[in-house]
Amino acid sequence: MNLWGDFDNQHTPPASARHKSARRLTEHGILSSVREWLVQDYTLAYCRSLAAVRIYRRCYWIDAWGIGRERSEIGSAENPYEPVLQPILSLSQALAHESRPIALNGFVLTAGSSKRKEARALLNGNTGTEDHSPSSKVKASLLKHATVHASWLEIGPVLLKEIEHSPAFFLLNPFGHTLFTYDDLAPLYQRTSAPTELCLLLPHKQVELHLMAASHTAESASALTALLRTDRWKALLPKGEVAAETKEIGHGLDGVIDLLLTSVQQHFLWVQRIALPVQVRPTLVETAPYTLLFATRSKDSLVSMNDALCAYRRRLYRQSRQGVLGEEWFATQEQERLTGETQQLCQRTLQLGQIQRPRRWPDLRQQLLLANFGQFTLDEYDEVIGTLLRQGNVLCEWRRRPLEDEERRIPGNEDTLLWK
Repeated sequence: MNLWGDFDNQHTPPASARHKSARRLTEHGILSSVREWLVQDYTLAYCRSLAAVRIYRRCYWIDAWGIGRERSEIGSAENPYEPVLQPILSLSQALAHESRPIALNGFVLTAGSSKRKEARALLNGNTGTEDHSPSSKVKASLLKHATVHASWLEIGPVLLKEIEHSPAFFLLNPFGHTLFTYDDLAPLYQRTSAPTELCLLLPHKQVELHLMAASHTAESASALTALLRTDRWKALLPKGEVAAETKEIGHGLDGVIDLLLTSVQQHFLWVQRIALPVQVRPTLVETAPYTLLFATRSKDSLVSMNDALCAYRRRLYRQSRQGVLGEEWFATQEQERLTGETQQLCQRTLQLGQIQRPRRWPDLRQQLLLANFGQFTLDEYDEVIGTLLRQGNVLCEWRRRPLEDEERRIPGNEDTLLWK
């Protein structure tokens, strides 16, 4: 399916040349790729850090991104949604057999995020039979993996109540056919009793459609303001039809995303705007017409996402070259690029150290990680400080006696850096 086709909105803007190459992608392909990456690279690492704390015995994966429109490609007639759950099922089994196990339960909401329908009646149980209410849907499957035939706006309040004190990953799309309001997201913002990891997937086309609709009707304008809690988006509207076909659409898109990011930042310690690369064809990797807003209050989660994004990008570029003519040349070029970037990181680290005189390496490493999110792994940052120590550009007063392999020792919170 074409990513830009079949949207039920009459305010579809003219086609833009900047989307031309992205149209080869499909909604189902994008969702599958991003889900698989989050499960394999990010969720695994962060669940292990949760298990190491030994406080939490269970966590939840709540996937309300929707399953795409190509259901025939997703599963059998008997159980068309099972493949969507399979990655989280496999991860759950792996985590259960580790030395420090943690139970991971996955839920996929087949109606996606924002199909509101008769949410209030459903939440009150006014469906005629208790078995079909959101509360019964959740309680019936809370201790197992499940697909739930409801949307987040229908079932979210009940689900949040049931998993109140457990860590959870929330995958939502606030720009669906029915826009979220700030109040729809507020329960997640206020969820501080347990680790809360928020992944907002923003399809660029849907964001643009809602922005253009807001320029035509008061109802749509009010809805967008209710989500962003500001009417500053009005300044982002393109001026005239010619402008709407060109870069001003992109300006409006970026502006709306930044306004939502600012709103989320008021409630989470860290919010990262992540562009999602995808392989279009051999040797060609492009940015998908989606943005991922990742929000967390956990430093372990932030590091896990940074490392996951770095691994995903490098793996994608490596896979795009496999089997093509000149594969070794591409690999050499990539290695030279990475070596050059690492050298620049080393120089930047030394420069910041000499200017700011930070006493603790974890503090400076955090600053560098946020400035270069997803470009280097945590281990690569530690290799940089190790190089500077060996070169004598910085000294360290160790809180504890040196180990045998002192050259590989990384300064911690109790160790003091002395910059030359």
